[in-house]
Amino acid sequence: MAMDITKLTAVDKEYLTVEEIIKIASAAAIEKYKQMEADKCEQEREKARKNTKRLLKGYKELKEHCEHAVASVENSVPSDLQIVLNEVFNRRGLLKVEAIAASKRRTELIIEHIDAMLAVYKTQCEHREVPYFEILIDFYVNSVPIEDIAIAKSVSERTVYNYLERAEKDISILLWGVQAA
Repeated sequence: MAMDITKLTAVDKEYLTVEEIIKIASAAAIEKYKQMEADKCEQEREKARKNTKRLLKGYKELKEHCEHAVASVENSVPSDLQIVLNEVFNRRGLLKVEAIAASKRRTELIIEHIDAMLAVYKTQCEHREVPYFEILIDFYVNSVPIEDIAIAKSVSERTVYNYLERAEKDISILLWGVQAA
């Protein structure tokens, strides 16, 4: 059991052994480390939740990007013009097209993950008979105002906020795993 140095008198402090000082310092260091780790975990949870909100707010736009982004020269023009464009495109222009294609692939992967986790969350909410999933989709994906959600669900606006907060935490864990837990 570690001593609390703040409760020692000046006389007591004069007679501390090296071992006692080491124990006190070690206990203080361990406590500080635990607090720093707890703070770090809380920051990671908050970061995951903010990223979840961003993804859900931009969900429609991300889907549109996947559907409409031109990923190759072949997809962007009729084949008659392909030869002319290949001659006109220098290496820098080709790199831009490749960057767009890579961005499209990354976005498609993100959307696939979001869709899969939303399906899991929908099933969980249906099983538990809670409206969290519907409220999450209404608010973030469909941009329905809180007031309208409250009316549609016959609950107070505060309840909608509470449900939304719960849904954000739940879906963050599904999207980001242990980092958001």
